[in-house]
Amino acid sequence: MFKCFGQIFWGLLLVILDININHLDILPDFIGYILVAMGCRGLAMVSRRFITAETLSWILAVFALTDYIPLNRDVSAAFSLVHLAVDCTMMWFLLGGVMEFAAARHRMDLSLQAAHRRIAYIALTCAATFIAHLAGRADYGALTVGISILVCILILLFLILRLICQVRHELTGGDA
Repeated sequence: MFKCFGQIFWGLLLVILDININHLDILPDFIGYILVAMGCRGLAMVSRRFITAETLSWILAVFALTDYIPLNRDVSAAFSLVHLAVDCTMMWFLLGGVMEFAAARHRMDLSLQAAHRRIAYIALTCAATFIAHLAGRADYGALTVGISILVCILILLFLILRLICQVRHELTGGDA
């Protein structure tokens, strides 16, 4: 289990980090999603929610591959919304699995953190998408709010990574 949570941690970190050189992401998201899927597969016996998160991570890996295919503006916008829905659902089930895992080990504090962070993730991600739509219309107020929400999302993602690291170290005991 220690290794599985490690795969999820590193996979999410790869997805979060976007380091581009000449418009090429040197840390491709599809590799991150594959790592998350592999980690979730290893935790399937802990919670069925990890099985759902695994399936959604594989779908997100395929979606990430389409980043290399030029799409027209309308198709790209629709695809972005589908990607958002799948991403939010994957994070919901992933953190739901973490909640069950922590609760089974009588760590309700970690389970509660996972519950709060998954709600915050959905709310902030949807708000950022809505604000980005408004900011596309050159609404500077929306742009300011959007940047604030993005900063909040980055902090939240750091907290999610920290939670996974904490669960990995405190609850798995370093087992394989």
